[in-house]
Amino acid sequence: MTPPVPGRPYWICQAAGWGGFLVYVLGGYLLTDHPIRADDIASIVFFNGVVCPAGTHMLRRWMYVHDWHGMSNRRRLPRLVAVVVGFATGLTTAVVVGLVLAGQTLMSAQGAFGIAFGFAMAFTGWLTIYFAVHARRERDSLQFRLAAVAREAQLQALRAQINPHFLFNCLNSLRHLIATSPARAEVMVTGLADLLRYSLESDRNDSVLVSDEMHIVNEYLKLEAVRLDERLTVEQSIAPDALRARVPPMLIQLLVENAIKHGISELPSGGVVNITAAVSTGRLDVMVTNTGRLRPPSLGNGRGLDNVRERLRLIYGNAAAFSLEERHGTVEARLSMPAIPA
Repeated sequence: MTPPVPGRPYWICQAAGWGGFLVYVLGGYLLTDHPIRADDIASIVFFNGVVCPAGTHMLRRWMYVHDWHGMSNRRRLPRLVAVVVGFATGLTTAVVVGLVLAGQTLMSAQGAFGIAFGFAMAFTGWLTIYFAVHARRERDSLQFRLAAVAREAQLQALRAQINPHFLFNCLNSLRHLIATSPARAEVMVTGLADLLRYSLESDRNDSVLVSDEMHIVNEYLKLEAVRLDERLTVEQSIAPDALRARVPPMLIQLLVENAIKHGISELPSGGVVNITAAVSTGRLDVMVTNTGRLRPPSLGNGRGLDNVRERLRLIYGNAAAFSLEERHGTVEARLSMPAIPA
């Protein structure tokens, strides 16, 4: 297993941990009664400030390569004990040999044991903290993956709700035209095929360009224009930078569909659907208004707008907002979300 590249927190912990241990050992040395020697201080700095951090860094790589993280505690514990004993013994031997080569008297067994014990405690502490942090990160990663899987499952379920809802409304419109205007029905079938193709392809994406979404919205409006004729008037004001932003697929289309189904189609004289979109201060603001009144949803209706709210919550959390209000004889549906560029 290739070890991941250590990040900044790892190096900060390495520097803080071994730096603190170095200060502790130096302080103990300076507070003793024996004469202070420059070569002793250099030896302490070298072993505790250089060799120990380098040794633990190489140990980290070794443990990743040999998959110690995936072992059970029963298999891993003897290996960790052997590492601690090996490091403590090896470093203590190196210190003693260094002192002899520097011309100092041979260290007593008690002094050598004290150094070995200090190294053993330092490496034990490093390994304990390392595996505790690693276990915490594994738990956090697992929770994140589980949350991501649950979120994706919810999004797929919500996207799956849109297709039957959308198809039912289009087929319902087509049914009116088959008997009264076969030519219009033929045109509508062609447009419906394009809409369904987009709807099915959008299931594979969490977001699409506003320009792509508006293309399919316009295709949908053409279908409704065949059915409603002069009763439907469409106005649009889409800023160029808004066209380059991204939105969840079928989101604007669903708002337009809702405006026509619950607004324009229920008015004998028809009305106006107005679509605006703009980017301001890093946010994409979309508004769909229609002539009509805001009516409380009846049993079985209102699922489309609930779908809008839930998808926004899953994708953007608290960073997105949706509102539906009636103002002076028009119904306004407003979307606001982070403007994610193409």
